[in-house]
Amino acid sequence: MDREVEAVLAGQRIIDDGDMLLWRALPAPGRMAVGPFVFVDHYRHRSRRGIGDKPHPHAGIEVLSYLLEGGVEHRDSMGFRDRLGPGDAQWIRAGRGILHAEQPDGGRHGLQLWTSLPVAQKFAEPAYKSYRAADIPAIRAPGVDVRVIAGRVAEADGPMTMTTPTTFAVVRLDPGATTRLAVDPVAELGLYVLEGNLKTPGKGPGGVPLGPGTLAVLGAGPSVGLAADGVATTVALIGGRPAETPILFSGPFVMDSPEHLAQARRDYSSGKMGRLDGVPF
Repeated sequence: MDREVEAVLAGQRIIDDGDMLLWRALPAPGRMAVGPFVFVDHYRHRSRRGIGDKPHPHAGIEVLSYLLEGGVEHRDSMGFRDRLGPGDAQWIRAGRGILHAEQPDGGRHGLQLWTSLPVAQKFAEPAYKSYRAADIPAIRAPGVDVRVIAGRVAEADGPMTMTTPTTFAVVRLDPGATTRLAVDPVAELGLYVLEGNLKTPGKGPGGVPLGPGTLAVLGAGPSVGLAADGVATTVALIGGRPAETPILFSGPFVMDSPEHLAQARRDYSSGKMGRLDGVPF
């Protein structure tokens, strides 16, 4: 039986100024996480202006990026430099702390997501890896294209290995197209709509088409049914093992206790997270 929609969360328009539109779906009022995902940003911009183009830190999380359109250059305080293009994905284990910056080549459309590291891994050593579009498995059917970045969806296993079991896939549907995808039956899953109108099974909120900026939290089940309601639709399937609690935010740091948040702030200000263009001073 297909999973049904149990709750619908409306993303917040953090920026909408004619050049950039930035939706934030998590954290949301009354909902801190879907699986290990505690932060979901969906952005589209026309200029070379970025949302993370200045050096900035992260700690206590894994940072995932997926580009639908455009390109970006990555650099960080561990010495990693990289360039991502359309369909590429990126994974950063921030752990005890890392500084990074990303400079767009021009307009972009993409996702940045954070997963909360388990308590025992909050101060793990930082690590970095990227995945090219050609290396990300694709499931194709008439009117349907599914890219599996992490976890197992249908018959495909994503190449991105996370600290905890995680599902992350991007599904494109032509107008009127439908698909049914087998998923981990015990994972906590959600659907984030990037474009179009998504129709999902269910007598409740799932019976109403869901538009861009919407996050639908799914109930249990071994499969997910998706349908594009009249227009081309793109949706991200996210989730996995639920994040360990408590989940405490302090800007770009996500920890399990006030003491660990304070330690992350001290480590950043003292330079223990490394330096990038002289930051921190």
